Amino acid sequence: MLVGKIAGVRIRVNLFFLLLCAAYTALGLGWEILFIFVSVLVHEIGHVVMALALGVKVAEIELLPFGGQAKIEDFTGLEPDREIYIALAGPAVSLSLAGIFYFLRPDMASSYLPLFININLFLGIFNLCPALPLDGGRIMRAFLSAKIGYKKSTTRAAILGKIIALGISLYGLYLIYYHQSGLNYLAVGTLLFWAAHREGKLLAYAFMRYLINKKRDLAKNGVLPSQQVVSQETTQLKRILEYTRPTYYLVIMVVDEGDHLVGMRTEAEVIECFLEKGPSSTLRDCY
Repeated sequence: MLVGKIAGVRIRVNLFFLLLCAAYTALGLGWEILFIFVSVLVHEIGHVVMALALGVKVAEIELLPFGGQAKIEDFTGLEPDREIYIALAGPAVSLSLAGIFYFLRPDMASSYLPLFININLFLGIFNLCPALPLDGGRIMRAFLSAKIGYKKSTTRAAILGKIIALGISLYGLYLIYYHQSGLNYLAVGTLLFWAAHREGKLLAYAFMRYLINKKRDLAKNGVLPSQQVVSQETTQLKRILEYTRPTYYLVIMVVDEGDHLVGMRTEAEVIECFLEKGPSSTLRDCY
């Protein structure tokens, strides 16, 4: 469900989250769900503001009970540092809100204030767990990608996310079995598992969108400017990809130590190798 736009970014509420909101409201917990909705929205605005500050285009934010998922226009896999800053922004905003209202509490007479503080404290801490799709998982992926590549680090962080989701769901079932309130845990665990499973598809989507934009320009204009760079086989891919730009297509001429041409690699091939084998890999690893 599309609810509006912030700074040109579409804000969409996940259907499951929407049903959860309706159920809470029907149970007379309208204020509680309103605080959760506002806290999640502010958390995601923190991500959007940081992304815009770093020049990263965000197409859409999907709100979930434990945070949200941003659909990035630009492919941040080539610059993991940007993903770290964007991921940290959400928990930083949530924890800041919790801290600010905690110290303002003596001056504000509201029975709902402790609830608002606890919600933001939970959002900030829970999202720092090192598992996708949580913000901590994105941070862990950015660090791991330097060693094992973006694809493998995404897979590992997503698997960890599924394990945490199963643990939360089992805890919810345990509480329900003993006639306690465990539906919240079961709902969050189920949604977290689904979101973690979807992360692999989002990675492929972001990568393909990056390349499709260039192919679209080529089909539209019939020609696309290119830039050729000459590189030895031992050059690291991250150094070569510093030359990539949205406005032209990169072609790498590979030479040996005697400056003899031994092959040619395209921008798409180098990016694919970069994602698979990590930024420390060289052109020789692409064969």
